[in-house]
Amino acid sequence: MLISTLVSTVAFFAIGDVLVPGSPAPAFTVDSFVRGTEVKTLELGKVHVIEFWATWCGPCVASMPHLTELQKQNPDVQFIGVAGFERGKDAADGTKRVDDFVKAKGDAIGFAIAFDGDGTMAKTWMTAAKRNTIPTSFVVGKDGNIAFIGSPTAELDAAIAKAKKADAPANPPSTTNTTPAATSAVGPKKTVEVTEEPTDETGSSTTTSTSTETHSITKNGVSSNSVVTVETTVEVRGGRRKTTVTRTEVMSNDANQQPSSGAGASGSAGAKSSSGASSGSSGSSKSSSSSNSRP
Repeated sequence: MLISTLVSTVAFFAIGDVLVPGSPAPAFTVDSFVRGTEVKTLELGKVHVIEFWATWCGPCVASMPHLTELQKQNPDVQFIGVAGFERGKDAADGTKRVDDFVKAKGDAIGFAIAFDGDGTMAKTWMTAAKRNTIPTSFVVGKDGNIAFIGSPTAELDAAIAKAKKADAPANPPSTTNTTPAATSAVGPKKTVEVTEEPTDETGSSTTTSTSTETHSITKNGVSSNSVVTVETTVEVRGGRRKTTVTRTEVMSNDANQQPSSGAGASGSAGAKSSSGASSGSSGSSKSSSSSNSRP
């Protein structure tokens, strides 16, 4: 079985080794692509859907027409099916199984397919998210953070629509230490997202952790920093897992910097990064989250 004990990886934000919505997406490290253009990294400013599946998984195969239709409806979103749980005798055998399957399906699969032969992504994504059934979908937002984890049902449709409406960050998160300048803070903006889903975890537990993201923004010649504090609480109780993500954003403007003169009507304003929740419309689906297979 490729899914094993939970692992700690500094590449992603974790809560007791749990990957949740709001966490930065782990590294994308597949062995090869069987269909579609090869992707080496998940591009900031673009929404990605990472679908974990296997050729032997009936519910995975049943969800492929819906994913194909979603890809047609959302050409600006990158869908990638990651086969990370093949039951071959070795990686070469697993690759052949996936390749034969994809060739047999032909145009019925309308999205990219990749092979995770050594199970690295299975560990850093699935195990870290405490997901032990497939198919499982991950939506990665334009900011590079996990926006959704769940089954490819109507909830996935809504999560994609919501992620597409969210603003991309003006600049990648900054981790450089700089000398503080005189700043003026803008009142905090807080958003709260709550998701709940069934889980195979037993017992009751509550874990909470906090991370901070910093974005540099320039608007009308004035630089400012957006500091977003993300507090995530995961509660497991009675066979259900409830995840509460609270985002608090504080804008700090450089009080010593003046807007550039002569901008006039032709002056351009920089894009503003937003971590607030955007509502999305839900598409139709007849797939059920209860139809999953254990790797």
